[in-house]
Amino acid sequence: MRISLRQGSLTDGDETVLVNASNTNARLGSGVSAAIRNACGAGYQAFLDDELSRQFGGAMTPGEVMVTHAGAHPRAKFVAHVAVMDYRDGFGGNSFPTLDTIRAGCERLWRSVERLPGDERHSVAMVALGGGTGGLGVTGPTRLAAATLASYLEQVSTSRIERVTFYGYQFVEYVAMAHVLVQAFPALKDELPPTLLSAIAQRG
Repeated sequence: MRISLRQGSLTDGDETVLVNASNTNARLGSGVSAAIRNACGAGYQAFLDDELSRQFGGAMTPGEVMVTHAGAHPRAKFVAHVAVMDYRDGFGGNSFPTLDTIRAGCERLWRSVERLPGDERHSVAMVALGGGTGGLGVTGPTRLAAATLASYLEQVSTSRIERVTFYGYQFVEYVAMAHVLVQAFPALKDELPPTLLSAIAQRG
């Protein structure tokens, strides 16, 4: 399985599965959710509302994952909506995620991709869950995503996940994610551009 890293929006890539840093109500707000809303077309929110009711009978719990189709996105087939923010009682001080929530969401995510319908292999566009609105930054969530992915792959003899591409939207996020990922997946260093490797080296 290949690990890669790109700067930019996950909706611009060619991955078959997009990972949405979502919330317990599956509302498409800002950041990654806004990019997915724009890329998946008109009516996508109404579709998610129906799916949330159908799959969960109401709001998700933090760390849950709801997998849906990708609407009108021209390349992706599925979106995995990971419930990071907790909006079950509205927005408040308890709405923000912990790293334990992120860990649980990542663990469910990899299993959910494995269980997608069909038998084809999939590529996953991954983000730092909770790194934006969730306020956790990108380092901790990226480290957990890498650790849970490595642990999952050790538990299975074969996997339908053929590639995971991590996306950092801003350059500073891109560098921070690279710093974490090359420690978890040393082979990634061979694919990174010299300017990024230099930036990583400066971080120490």
